[in-house]
Amino acid sequence: MKPSGKSEQADDYNERGISYFNLKRYPDAIKEFTKAIKLIENEPDFYFNRGLAYYSMKMLDQAIKDYRKSIELDPDHSDYYNAIGAAYEDSGQLEKALESFNKAISIEGDIPDYYYNRGNAYWKLKKPEEALNDFNRAVQLNTTDQIFIYRRHEILMSMGRYRDAIADLDAAIKIVPDNYQYYLAKSEAYEKMGDFQSAMKCIEDAEKLLPDPSLLNDRKKEISSKMN
Repeated sequence: MKPSGKSEQADDYNERGISYFNLKRYPDAIKEFTKAIKLIENEPDFYFNRGLAYYSMKMLDQAIKDYRKSIELDPDHSDYYNAIGAAYEDSGQLEKALESFNKAISIEGDIPDYYYNRGNAYWKLKKPEEALNDFNRAVQLNTTDQIFIYRRHEILMSMGRYRDAIADLDAAIKIVPDNYQYYLAKSEAYEKMGDFQSAMKCIEDAEKLLPDPSLLNDRKKEISSKMN
């Protein structure tokens, strides 16, 4: 069936909104998505896209309202639940965030971002074991995302599992070898273990990646004082 002129025009507004969104011109994107919605009121993607623009502007109430509408129109779309979960989490509604991430995972259970996001919600709810399980699953589904690995290292550190945290940092360094922060994080883990020599070596590795190594002088002095 050939789309109507009204539908084509709405699609044009939506595409224009996506272009503005990609340029981070969020107010302009919202205007275009709103034009699309006025023409076609039952297209869930239009509300979802406008919700993403509102979310990018930290206008969480408006984002949640649009995400809810997209879910009302299409209750089987996992991305909608993941998006509203992120908005709930950012607004401090952690239980609602958890429910939304659970729903996203129940619809599509092999998306690593969903587990990563739910893991963050669990962590904020002070449920570290559940958070770690989700970070493990996220890493299993995407072994090349250093953000997932680094986040898991953080929770391992909070649990006192320093060797496991170092293993994660080594994995992250293999993926992004020029990130000096990973070496500094390793130095903190070694420091917690009382291995100050290895901690100093990691700081020296970080120095090589900085345009101004003197920025780490205080950190070196701190570790050096513990070695004496």
